[in-house]
Amino acid sequence: MLSVRPAYAYGIAVKFEDRAVAFIDVLGFKDLVADAAEKEECLAQLSGLVDLLSSAVPTFDATVDKSVAPHLIPKHIYISDCIILSAPLTDADRKGYDGLSIVVMRIIQLSHYFLRAGYLIRGGVSVGKVWHTASNIVGPAYQEAFMLEQTAKDPIALLSKAAAKRWNGGSRMCLQHNDKVFVNGIFDYYIPDSKQPGVIEQTYASYAALADQRLREDLPESAKEKWTWFREFLRKEAPEGLKWSQT
Repeated sequence: MLSVRPAYAYGIAVKFEDRAVAFIDVLGFKDLVADAAEKEECLAQLSGLVDLLSSAVPTFDATVDKSVAPHLIPKHIYISDCIILSAPLTDADRKGYDGLSIVVMRIIQLSHYFLRAGYLIRGGVSVGKVWHTASNIVGPAYQEAFMLEQTAKDPIALLSKAAAKRWNGGSRMCLQHNDKVFVNGIFDYYIPDSKQPGVIEQTYASYAALADQRLREDLPESAKEKWTWFREFLRKEAPEGLKWSQT
């Protein structure tokens, strides 16, 4: 008779931790893959996107101050068009540390990173039990983050109810609209060189031009809806981001 052994019998010991988790999807990847099989220029574009996906988080990790404890730097896994992030929710040695804020920060960085390359992202953010290694992630918090991304219609990273409660207002890194709390992917502070004169204005202008360009293209209706949403969100949010730079 075939017997089923517990995971630890094979050298795997799953140990759940309280972590903040994000599941991030780069939009437009599936259509690009289909086109790349037929068109050389799309294949080159796909190769560029794959390179962006694989290098995105390591690029930000390289900028982290050396004084930060390694276990507090968000772990990540890159699979196809998705990036999965997680960080310890709290740290006993650092009272001011908040893993949810760290994960939200990294999502904003990724949003700017992919917008500069011409892509929107969408995701889900949760807090709770998870086991995250260099090659795998398991746990109810991960499953919730995944499901939030799947149910999101607009190009935003939605916070779970528990994550939204933990955020509880805070800065404009997260925003609330009706019953949804989501990451503000164009938050100005994380624009590269944001403190340099004119950089925020130029960045938001380039995002607006990108959205206008995408809306002139022959896109599927679902993609047009996402870029239309983003263009309107940018119109409303950009003045908030420019306030401090104009004083």
